[in-house]
Amino acid sequence: MKASSFRILTLVVLLPMLALAQQSPAPNQQPSPCNTLPYKVFQGNADKKPVVLNKLGTSPQFGEIPKHTSKSAYDHLKRVYRKNQRGIKKEMDDLLVALGYSGVNDPAFTEGSITAETLPKGSTGWMGAYAKGHKYVWSILGRPFETFRIKAKTGDCFIYIMKKCGNAFYIPTYVTAPLPYVPPTTCVDQQVSITASGEISSGDVLNASKTMEVVAVNGEKGLCLGSIPVTYRGTYDFSVKGDMSYSKVIPVCVEGNASPSPINLTLPLNLDYKITKSEITVGDGEKIYLTVDEKQFKALSKAYKSCPVSASTTASTQTFEKKVLSESPTDVTIGTAGAAKCADQKINFMGKTEIQDASIKSASPSVTLIGVYKKTGKLAKGEMPEKYLCLGSFPVPVKSSYEVVTSGLSNVSKIFRVCDANGNPLPDQNVNIPVNLNYNFTKQEVMVGDYNKLYISIDEDQYKKLSKSYNRCCKDGKEGSCVEK
Repeated sequence: MKASSFRILTLVVLLPMLALAQQSPAPNQQPSPCNTLPYKVFQGNADKKPVVLNKLGTSPQFGEIPKHTSKSAYDHLKRVYRKNQRGIKKEMDDLLVALGYSGVNDPAFTEGSITAETLPKGSTGWMGAYAKGHKYVWSILGRPFETFRIKAKTGDCFIYIMKKCGNAFYIPTYVTAPLPYVPPTTCVDQQVSITASGEISSGDVLNASKTMEVVAVNGEKGLCLGSIPVTYRGTYDFSVKGDMSYSKVIPVCVEGNASPSPINLTLPLNLDYKITKSEITVGDGEKIYLTVDEKQFKALSKAYKSCPVSASTTASTQTFEKKVLSESPTDVTIGTAGAAKCADQKINFMGKTEIQDASIKSASPSVTLIGVYKKTGKLAKGEMPEKYLCLGSFPVPVKSSYEVVTSGLSNVSKIFRVCDANGNPLPDQNVNIPVNLNYNFTKQEVMVGDYNKLYISIDEDQYKKLSKSYNRCCKDGKEGSCVEK
């Protein structure tokens, strides 16, 4: 076959102790820089099955080299370059330029640049001078072949020229990737502090009504003033403050001689409360006893009948046992001080406290009793049908009790790179941090009737009898004619 004008030499990487000519890269290897030299023969591995070569010389490129010596190869290439058949001169110069020379006539390109070698069976790479146009084909040598290695000017890359036909042959090369730099680690102490605080306040109003008997009492004597619907209203304001804190020195791994800054975590504290039970008592729960003096008793006895007075009983003191429900404070070993290895460890900092408690409060607000007579029939000009008599103001015992559950909760998780003797993954650790709770009812009141006024209906006869001893008043308890103008 005629020699082709398509003539390319094959390049192989030569990086001392690192670069290897091979079939395919290992997982820890990467392409050599020689695979990307500025000439089209320099390529990586092909993605198809190679052609097996058992015979050379059917499509010579630079022609057969007479002897398997460096001098013979050098003289042959110089001779081919001088003849310059089919533009071979430019092709050879372009290739030598890619290898770092100025061309074939570069003084640095000498007989010493060439070494006679034998490639073993199985060598795989790009072989030039195939068919018309001398395309490069991914090939594998089916037996050993004599060849010549031409090194680059810098000596870090080289190519092969086959002795039999002078064809170029390039075996892609790869270098072992350098291991990533891992800075040395040291074990140092790091201060970790966690704080949380919060405050809430709220309140509510509880309205209720009950029919109760009102009894005027003087000593052991009693007068039944009647049964009336008694409304009452309990109001409260409640506030909660909470906080928690934790501090610990942890042995952590750092790179080099770094000094870690203290970790200060400020967390939100979730506070809550719930009234689980409420109770309001007016009088003794069924009757309202109004203590009157002898004069008042005589005046009231003109309009009301006597009734027995229940024996006075001492009410039992209501108590409630406070209960604190929270995890006991715990601490755990985090890392190992002075250990040579490192491991990640997740720490769950958990703060939770729940308190069951109650507030019981007694009082005796002054309640005004107002008799109401509604006149029927013809009214005088400007006269109102309702007539009010102030029957006096009396202390009425009231009691309010609230059972409440107060809670505080805060938590955070963080992964630390801690010192450890083995360097194995460490299990998660839980650190319980108690939450301090301060709470109280800032307001706890009971109002009886209509702003501490009770209205009791009286008939005309009672009105006439009582008006001799009690003054007429307005609906709100103020004395006066109560004539609307």
